[in-house]
Amino acid sequence: MVHRESVEETHQGIPRNEIPWFPKIDVSRCEGCSSCVEFCSQNVFAFFEGKSQVVRPQNCIVGKSSCKDFCPDNAISFPTRTQLKETLSELKCKLSQG
Repeated sequence: MVHRESVEETHQGIPRNEIPWFPKIDVSRCEGCSSCVEFCSQNVFAFFEGKSQVVRPQNCIVGKSSCKDFCPDNAISFPTRTQLKETLSELKCKLSQG
């Protein structure tokens, strides 16, 4: 049985569903090995029609991108750390303004 960490409802006080941090799969590169499905403890991925797909993007832990390193096809991408920092800063500012 895979250990599953709890899904974040907020991150740094920001509702998780407002944070665009989740993997994207380049289906043209995915060879269907399912390494990401097996690796991810958050059940972000599922395997359909011979390819891995992101089915629960909001389950992804903000800032974590370890699954990318497990993909032998380099088919998984995430926003850059700079983009994440900028987005979090903008969302915090927006929340503080009410």
